Amino acid sequence: MRVGIDFGTTRTVVAGVREGRYPVASFDTDAGFVEFLPGLASMTEGRLTLGSDVELTPGAPLVRSVKTAITGCAPDEHLRALPGAGLSALDLVTNYLRYVRHMIEEKSNLDLEAGEPIEAMIAVPAQASTRQRYLTMEAFERAGFSVLGLVNEPTAGAIEFARHTLGALSARSPKRYVVVYDLSGGTFDAAAVSLLDRRFDLLGTEGISALGGNDFDEIIAHHVVEHAGTTWEALSEVERAHLLERCRSAKESLTNGSKKLLVDVSGLFEAEQVVLDLAEIYEDAIPLVERTIASMDVLFQELARHGIDPENSRELGAVYLVGGSVQFPAVQRILRQH
Repeated sequence: MRVGIDFGTTRTVVAGVREGRYPVASFDTDAGFVEFLPGLASMTEGRLTLGSDVELTPGAPLVRSVKTAITGCAPDEHLRALPGAGLSALDLVTNYLRYVRHMIEEKSNLDLEAGEPIEAMIAVPAQASTRQRYLTMEAFERAGFSVLGLVNEPTAGAIEFARHTLGALSARSPKRYVVVYDLSGGTFDAAAVSLLDRRFDLLGTEGISALGGNDFDEIIAHHVVEHAGTTWEALSEVERAHLLERCRSAKESLTNGSKKLLVDVSGLFEAEQVVLDLAEIYEDAIPLVERTIASMDVLFQELARHGIDPENSRELGAVYLVGGSVQFPAVQRILRQH
């Protein structure tokens, strides 16, 4: 079985390869069938739980993102976020990927035979360091995957866009390239990929290694603690992790028409819930989104080296939005204005 795996900040998504089609795997969890596996890890009663098996019990040590927890770490570096686990960065991500492999084999709609090898192409952030790439590959191998290679996440997005779009482009089409705007939970990447001759040549990349949906969660969390009459500094590390996870869940429930944000804080504060004014949250998010736009503008200007006129919109196939955090309404609103 060959698969493509997006080992994301908050979610891991798996796609199979089947007769020229690439179905996204669905997984049977306690919440029903879902097309992703959460990047969670927790210690509950001395036992490590991962992904969809994690129960968000207030007070239990929680890692909101396995990927973020190991970013910047040496493979053998001990992780303090899960006291009592005694895990290094490599241990944690290996355990998580073993869980992912188990879910593919036992609880997915992908048709695998018993003991069938799983070959994987893995998407990584364009800004990932050499150490992060090595740690990721090593963990996948230790978890029982056969790694076919790594592909930068925005490049994968551009190929996916071109695969669905190129059939509609004639040989005379002026469209020469696509720009992928990739905002994940923890990183921002922008990439320009050529559409000429169906080669998908990477023309350039820009990015910010520590900016993503987690920053929006923190904005919401600071508003929550203010409404709750306490301070961020007064919360323990575990309390912060659980609050941020509640804020992420509330954030993902938003629609473009939402005016208020309801955050469940039961078990964390005296109140059961906090209701926030979204206009204030969006106002605080504007500088973050503007940083991503500034990075993307740098990429546009670099395209002149490839004979592309960045001011000629007819040559641009699209600005293609990928990554879970592009669903945050403030992002799309500001991008459209730009």
